[in-house]
Amino acid sequence: MKKTILMIDDDIELNEEISEILKDEGYDVVSAFDGAEGIKLIEKNTYDIILLDFKMPGHTDGIGVIKKIKKMKVKSAVFLISGRPHIEKLLKDENLESIVTKVLSKPFHVVTLLEEIKNIVE
Repeated sequence: MKKTILMIDDDIELNEEISEILKDEGYDVVSAFDGAEGIKLIEKNTYDIILLDFKMPGHTDGIGVIKKIKKMKVKSAVFLISGRPHIEKLLKDENLESIVTKVLSKPFHVVTLLEEIKNIVE
């Protein structure tokens, strides 16, 4: 059975590029381009992995999505993509570190992402 990944990132080019690579690797990929859209998809569907950008415009950034995931008791593995230093401290301060499976610092290599995903789904 194919594993399903939700990609939430407002960077359309990056979102589409990573989604295509993941599809080529055999994953089903659904894209959302902001936090609010991502939350709507999470409420309706189950995903094996959620790839989530930390910094997004609007009222619902990555931390807002993680808080909602925690409240909903979603069981997906959550990979947080961030260019912000010390993001782990922020997650700990917000009591959210248990929700995030892996933090990927920008810039990251796609090979690293694929290895981390394979470690989770296998």
